[in-house]
Amino acid sequence: VAQAHVRSLQLLHERFARNVSSSLSAYLRVVTEVSIGSIRQLTYDEFLQGLPDPTAYYAISVSPLDSVAALELNPSVAFAMIGRMLGGSGADSDPARALTEIEQNIVDGVLTVVLENLTETWRSLKDVQFRISGRDTRPHMRQVAAPHETVLALAFDVRVGDIRGGLNLCLPARLIEAVRDGFAQSYPQVRQEATAGQRRSLVRSLGAIRQPV
Repeated sequence: VAQAHVRSLQLLHERFARNVSSSLSAYLRVVTEVSIGSIRQLTYDEFLQGLPDPTAYYAISVSPLDSVAALELNPSVAFAMIGRMLGGSGADSDPARALTEIEQNIVDGVLTVVLENLTETWRSLKDVQFRISGRDTRPHMRQVAAPHETVLALAFDVRVGDIRGGLNLCLPARLIEAVRDGFAQSYPQVRQEATAGQRRSLVRSLGAIRQPV
């Protein structure tokens, strides 16, 4: 994936983070802040190795592109969100165990809000829909991509009240290639001023050009 596309993804998902912060704050009825951290290009197997186990892990369909992404919500914030939705403070979470079926259903609702915001943000690139297509508490049990397939891993920091954790979005490189034409339209390249050395080189080059007068 070209570095220019990675920069465009950074800008795109900074906007997503701002929007989903507002949506989750209203949904959970507690101040929720989401901010983007790193974007890394690696293999799917390397992405899995960096995730906690157990955790809240989702396969995400991307239609109509017939592509599949992955999303992981750290147990610390998952349990905090569950606590809020069940009427508690969300501070007495227990991230040392896997989510139960009922707890996963609650997280499904939270992730639906997240994916609605992601779909809306991506509309500037391409009209696609992000939807939950599967879930598991063990990331290695939900095969989203081939182990050596190249992916982009977007790491977000999430704060729910006083609880902090991470949200990780895994996008296959082929998905980015499929929407690359949208980057130029949504995020035109920023014009950079030439350095003093570049200007001197340009003047020397222009001086060597023959032009009839």
